[in-house]
Amino acid sequence: MDRNLQLEIFMAQTRNVRALNTTWNHIQRTINRELIKDNFVSANLQTRLLALVFCSWSEAIFSKLIHTPHGFTLDEIYQIKAKAKRDIVDGWLKCLELGLKHVATQSNSNYIPNIRLSVTRIIESYIAAPRLLRNKIAHGQWYVALNSDNDAINHHLTTQISQLDVVKLSIWKEAFRSLSNIIELLIESPTKAFHREYNIEIENIKEHLRVTEKWTLAEKIHKLKTKKAYAQNNR
Repeated sequence: MDRNLQLEIFMAQTRNVRALNTTWNHIQRTINRELIKDNFVSANLQTRLLALVFCSWSEAIFSKLIHTPHGFTLDEIYQIKAKAKRDIVDGWLKCLELGLKHVATQSNSNYIPNIRLSVTRIIESYIAAPRLLRNKIAHGQWYVALNSDNDAINHHLTTQISQLDVVKLSIWKEAFRSLSNIIELLIESPTKAFHREYNIEIENIKEHLRVTEKWTLAEKIHKLKTKKAYAQNNR
């Protein structure tokens, strides 16, 4: 791969991400309509479709990130891909490791370690934790998960799949998006914009995830119905 091909891949994945975002929004609106009508069978089916879209989107956003122009070197891209091929978590951790090397050294010796710790926690919580679930869904195990050898049922993951809803998927998507933004700052403007914007970005992530972690599907349904009732009463 050369720089021209890198740019082609970046542009292709940019289009893919845009299309998947549009698909996500369409399915999410459909889920909202079904939840308002208490049509949980249809909402559950649409949620599985949304999970599949999320799996595709998360792969596209990662590929788009590592092929960002004027970001990682070609050798660094190869290193990231080698890690990600084994485990996507290792790929994200490699992005962080290489990205931090681009950042100018600060007088505060704790600056880089603190960044590494904060971002690693996001990766562990929102990339590592759900990755097995994403893999099962991506391989067609929408309702019943099998073990790694596909010769027995994985009851733990099956339970987790049954508990999947639009709220949880939205939290995962926001975490992926925010993490991608941080890595992009690291590689595109490590000496200027990163230092100016990192603290704002990381605090926004922490606050958003702190708030959304308390969200439940029941609360979402209540808010959707309240919003619809308000709109009808104010026509």
